[in-house]
Amino acid sequence: MQPTFSTTYSYPYIILFLIFFVFFLWENSIRKKDGDIKMVRYFCMLVFFVFFGFRGYLDTDWALYYPLYEKTPTLDDANGIAKYFSSINEDFILKVEPGFKVIFILLKSINEDYFTLQIFSSFVNVLFLNYFFKKYSPQYVLGFIMYLIFSGLIIEINLIRNSKAIFLFIYSIQFIKERKALQFFICNGMALFLHSSAIFFFPLYFFLHKKIPTPLVWGTFLLGNFLFLGQIKYISPIVIAIGDFFGGAYSLLAESYSNNKLYNSSYSISVGYLEKVFTFIILYYSYNKIGSYIKDNKTLNIFYNLFFLYITTYLFLSEYSVFIDRITTLFVCSYWILYPYLYATLKQGLKNVFTAVLLFFGIYKMVYSNNNILRNYENILWDKPTITKAYSIFNKHLDRVLNPKKK
Repeated sequence: MQPTFSTTYSYPYIILFLIFFVFFLWENSIRKKDGDIKMVRYFCMLVFFVFFGFRGYLDTDWALYYPLYEKTPTLDDANGIAKYFSSINEDFILKVEPGFKVIFILLKSINEDYFTLQIFSSFVNVLFLNYFFKKYSPQYVLGFIMYLIFSGLIIEINLIRNSKAIFLFIYSIQFIKERKALQFFICNGMALFLHSSAIFFFPLYFFLHKKIPTPLVWGTFLLGNFLFLGQIKYISPIVIAIGDFFGGAYSLLAESYSNNKLYNSSYSISVGYLEKVFTFIILYYSYNKIGSYIKDNKTLNIFYNLFFLYITTYLFLSEYSVFIDRITTLFVCSYWILYPYLYATLKQGLKNVFTAVLLFFGIYKMVYSNNNILRNYENILWDKPTITKAYSIFNKHLDRVLNPKKK
């Protein structure tokens, strides 16, 4: 029987990271000669697409999407489509936004194999990432590396619907900068049609391009650390009070949610916490230097404000780990851009230090994030993953993966 946890499960992800690390060195050698990095970009996109697009049954969300895809009708089944969009379907189908139901139907009509969904998803994502890093990142490959290190794996493997909403928002950043409200809201309206989390992006149009006063930034950071380190619970009483106010089912739901350890387990001091504190300090210390490099205050403010929202939600919502996991992901794109800008502003000696730290930290993240059996990598181009085996592993090991301290 395969163990639930093993470093060997991380090996494919380490190899993936090392390939991108070599591309990073390759890109820098080309840039020193003022060469064209077009081939580097193509190789990055190809490796990314093959690794993620043709993956097997990884992590947990396939267990939701596979049966949904199986039940999805094709275009020639009018009655099935009517039922698919009606209220008599299963709960999870009801939770899937209509935009994605349309995508499911179109894909199912092209190919009934579930892996078509994953191939399509990663193809769309890599096109968005290519656009994003070409437009905003001074270091193309480093953008991809930061994506892999900071939330990209979970976005790519487990957030098929959420990722499209996030990438549509990223595309709409240009409309915040240019103050084109109509285009921004149309773009994020499409995102909302694909995933309900896009609702959080709508208010950002009104302030994301503005600089937040420095005292407010540091005051919020210090208060957040106080709440985080003190493990001060203030959300649960608010949730319960709102539930009691509405009464009935809302009261029961609020109390159940607040007492559920799976949702309200808080974060503690860890490498992740220390990394975020260090990143906050170093990025805000380098604000003026990065600003002089970008030479565009609106772009600078947009990514720093996204980073501020990322850190703030992490610190202030630590009482509910599920909030951290879901909401911070909406703003993590700031990491993918600000770190490449930080690297671009460094002198050569510090760039060497950055590169060494990047190598070791990246390997650590690949091991730490992927050392459980649900991340045991298979690729349909050279492996033969089966749904029977996938369900067997999922049922045997899920509880242990979600509760590693449980005996």
